[in-house]
Amino acid sequence: MNWFKTALLASAVVMSTSAVQAKQLTIWGLQAFNKQADALIGDMAKDFGKQHGVDVQYVVVPANVLTERLAAAFEGNSAPDVFMQLGQNSQYYAESGLIQPLDGVLTKLRAAEGGIYESLVPQAMYKGHPYSVPIEVDVVPMYARKDLLKEVGKDVPKTWEELREAAKAIVKQHPQYIGLGVPLSNANDAETDLRMLVWSFGGAMFSKDGSAITWNSPDTVAAYTFIKDMVDEGTIPRSVLTWDDGGNNTAYQTGRAAFIMNPPSVYSWMEENDKDLLSNTALINIPRGPGKDGLGATLLGSFSWLVSKKSDQADLAKQWLEYFYQPDHYKKLIEVTGGRWVPIFPQMTKTMPLFANNPAYANFDALARNGLTIGYKGAPTPLASQVYTSKILSNSVQRMLVDGDSPKDAVAWAQKQIEDLKAKQK
Repeated sequence: MNWFKTALLASAVVMSTSAVQAKQLTIWGLQAFNKQADALIGDMAKDFGKQHGVDVQYVVVPANVLTERLAAAFEGNSAPDVFMQLGQNSQYYAESGLIQPLDGVLTKLRAAEGGIYESLVPQAMYKGHPYSVPIEVDVVPMYARKDLLKEVGKDVPKTWEELREAAKAIVKQHPQYIGLGVPLSNANDAETDLRMLVWSFGGAMFSKDGSAITWNSPDTVAAYTFIKDMVDEGTIPRSVLTWDDGGNNTAYQTGRAAFIMNPPSVYSWMEENDKDLLSNTALINIPRGPGKDGLGATLLGSFSWLVSKKSDQADLAKQWLEYFYQPDHYKKLIEVTGGRWVPIFPQMTKTMPLFANNPAYANFDALARNGLTIGYKGAPTPLASQVYTSKILSNSVQRMLVDGDSPKDAVAWAQKQIEDLKAKQK
């Protein structure tokens, strides 16, 4: 990764003449659920500003309000120069003409030893150009309480039905506990977890070529029915209807949930704060769904950097990205997250002790290479990105659980909403 040093040296002359004009660089970061990581990126931004004689403003924005704040900022012509967003939203911003391509940055990242996880690139591509670059890899395992399973005489579940039966037994033994802590609110985590559950049942939003919307299927209805049944029986509590993105984290970390699906932030939290809970936790694959089309599906995503198309500091923003990915900076950040952020460079998962020496993270490389994307069964598309940001899936489940729609009607409603979005794109 010597290109970083070369790039910085090459830019020094340019910056010496432009620093006077580059009065301020505004960066918005997506809350990392790790205060040390948020603080470290803030310090990196300040140091970058000092080196370039620029006032850098770094603002951390919670995930549940980031999309709305960005929409207001773009509408008011006050968008940040560079900002984080979920990588699966990249194509939405690209199609809307709000961000600019980052071909040069991606080329340099790919030039690093061992390259990057190419599985992340499709989510960034729009009309042949990358419009974002990944910061990390989100892999999502299932967390299972081994002690509670042992207490009720159940094995670690391999299928969703086995998980449901285990959750029933645990809640019967401990009525105050949460069987499955899956957010069913309008949080980003709800959109993620719902996709994984439906995919595991054999459902898919799009055909393989991406041309057809396929959400309204018997497999998807079966997944919605499964969710409703677990809520009705109390193994998923109704409180999940109001959870934010930290709801499932908190439920597990306080010892109140038997199962959750979440990136490794919860694991790293336990390592620092609750060794007993950690020893009673297994990180397992997402359970398989029923039938011949059933699978154990995990969503592949990432936090990503995007640069505003209207930024007056685009060159400086791209230099910030190069600074961010310098090995010394980037490795320190990955280490601070304790495994919540899997590095975008496969080589690091092999050489960093955090990953290489931890059996719990042994399958992260395979998850990073083979996870499913929001376009499943097709590739990521602007429409898939817009469906994600529109919260159609979580809204459809709320219609079922709050408004009384049947699973079949809720699925049909979601299909119609997706079709309407597609029609507006033509």
